[in-house]
Amino acid sequence: MKHLTDYYHNRKLLKELKHDRVEYRPTKDKAWEWFNILNQQIFSNKLKPVDKIFFSSRKEDQDCYAFYYYYDKNDPKHGQTSISLIKKYEDEKFFVEILAHEMVHHFQHLYDEPAGHGPTFLAWREKLKLKGLTLYKVRSEEH
Repeated sequence: MKHLTDYYHNRKLLKELKHDRVEYRPTKDKAWEWFNILNQQIFSNKLKPVDKIFFSSRKEDQDCYAFYYYYDKNDPKHGQTSISLIKKYEDEKFFVEILAHEMVHHFQHLYDEPAGHGPTFLAWREKLKLKGLTLYKVRSEEH
């Protein structure tokens, strides 16, 4: 029964997120927790975990979020996936929306869809909207 309780709690939690403009500094544990919630609620558990989630400490990366796939030049089918995030966000909801954005790129990679912000990316907008989230194409979009 705990699984059903967790499922309901996680679904409710996504809907309750608000843009409250309270600075949010996620930990790696929180990032993984949100990865799992989003995987369950948005991606129907179709995403295998990335190999690494990390927070960039480079000054030039302070507005940069990214999904990376590093591959072996001798065997491009083998490599490592990672999501790079910044250390602070304007609020928790914005962090979750950015993580969801990068997870869409992870989905594109796993299922051999064209990478980027084209039709396969935008197809996720409605699914996120149903959960109360916005899928931003670029950082400068209003929210």
